[in-house]
Amino acid sequence: MHKRLLYAGVAVVGLLSVLAGCKTGVEPSPSPGILKVTIKANEQDTTIVIRSDTSRFSRWDEFNLYISQGRLHRGDNYAFLYADPGIERIGADTVNILARQWLNGVPVKPSDISEIHAKNSRYIQYTIFNSYVPPGSYDSLTFNLTAYEILVFVPKVYQNPIQLPPGARAQMAFPANITVEAGGVTQIDLEISPFGSLSRYRDTYLFDRKVKIVGIQKL
Repeated sequence: MHKRLLYAGVAVVGLLSVLAGCKTGVEPSPSPGILKVTIKANEQDTTIVIRSDTSRFSRWDEFNLYISQGRLHRGDNYAFLYADPGIERIGADTVNILARQWLNGVPVKPSDISEIHAKNSRYIQYTIFNSYVPPGSYDSLTFNLTAYEILVFVPKVYQNPIQLPPGARAQMAFPANITVEAGGVTQIDLEISPFGSLSRYRDTYLFDRKVKIVGIQKL
């Protein structure tokens, strides 16, 4: 049986406004809400052992996560999630999960000369989905999460390929009680341990994707 798709997106808003003005004897559908999903690296996860070296974060590191095919599920029904509530319907995003920002929120740039450490900077929090969805209660969030390479610079430059463990699917599922209200915004905050998700396997690293929900809030 094919899963039924829930409507979502800006087009829904226009449709609902038209229906609201019609005298059909049928109650108009409620206006959609917005689901926002963020992801951020665990602030305690700052080092990894590569060969005989213990590497720590730096201003130059790159560990790009590729995120796509977001869905919010209610049983067999689901709504697609997009990176922005605009009309572009962008369904994928790429984030450097090791990128950091100063405590004032300004991103750390490779050209900055100030020393960077855990007391004067933090990992950047990214919004990976920000999408209209029908209001109601949902039971899980799913999306694809992959990575292909990590590049670290301290104490020396290491560029290592990354792959999912054998048999692992790109899609990840996060069961949760998620409620979206008409006209409201619900935010799901995810946390990943970027270094803690990696384990050495021959000439590559396996990406075990240690990701968890750390908060669900109404904005």
